[in-house]
Amino acid sequence: MGQTIANVFYKQRADFLEEQKERDKRLKFPDDVEEIRDIPYLKDGLKAHHLDVYKSKIITPEQEHRKLPVIINVHGGGLILGNKEFNRYFCAKLCKLGYIVFSVEYRLVPDCMFYDQCEDLSRALDFINDNLSNYNGDAERIFAAGDSGGACLLTYTAAMMKCAGMANGAKVKPAQIDIKAMGLISGMFYTNKFDKLGLFLPKYLYGKDYKKSAFAKYVNPENKELLKALPPCFLVSSRGDNLRKYTLNFYKALKPVNTKSELLYFKKDKKLTHAFSVFEPDLAESYETMKRMSDYFARIIV
Repeated sequence: MGQTIANVFYKQRADFLEEQKERDKRLKFPDDVEEIRDIPYLKDGLKAHHLDVYKSKIITPEQEHRKLPVIINVHGGGLILGNKEFNRYFCAKLCKLGYIVFSVEYRLVPDCMFYDQCEDLSRALDFINDNLSNYNGDAERIFAAGDSGGACLLTYTAAMMKCAGMANGAKVKPAQIDIKAMGLISGMFYTNKFDKLGLFLPKYLYGKDYKKSAFAKYVNPENKELLKALPPCFLVSSRGDNLRKYTLNFYKALKPVNTKSELLYFKKDKKLTHAFSVFEPDLAESYETMKRMSDYFARIIV
């Protein structure tokens, strides 16, 4: 049964890559954004341990010597598929709002476990923090954004920086970076609910006997230690998002603890599906999502 499910994951990954090729034919990357690809954040030769950087080609005299705010992007895909290249159009749009954008790759389940993914992202965050000056990034204005499974991974990795129990339970070395706020788009926050995800995914993410582990209590994202460890969060979902209840429930749990957090929720519209701002970045509502997230980040640091 285990290998059968793993093969299903690999098939989904292959299908996704074929669909991505078709999507690339209709989306246009902007001419005024520079894309620096495949920078290794760990020197082990793994493709999964690379990141991309996006920066504007148009720099005014006022901007030339001014540090720019930073957004670190974590791609989605349910933690079993996806890649940083899929998010390149989304990252370019964020870049055009005035940011240096780093887009992170990480290993995927079932080739690794969730703890390994948190370790990957932690090391990428440290690399970014250590190399900000090379890209004129402002260490006082660092933000992060993730969609779907990437939002889940970002949430847990960020919480580990202030929640020692979670980091120790996962055996992850926390990153040393000051993320001021996060944008969480259609987050796959709940991984062990009695639904299509929770029926089979937990043992692949956390191990067959995870309920007996030191990490077990943190599998529930409503754990108070986890919630208190997070920076302010801007959550996004829509009526057409198949995981909308995850965002609504997580926001309900988060808001009393993390009072600066906000929710952007779009009413029913057939084109506003799961993580639509990443999948279809040219939509007017996608621009609205990115702009309102950017405005939220600006308010947080005032």
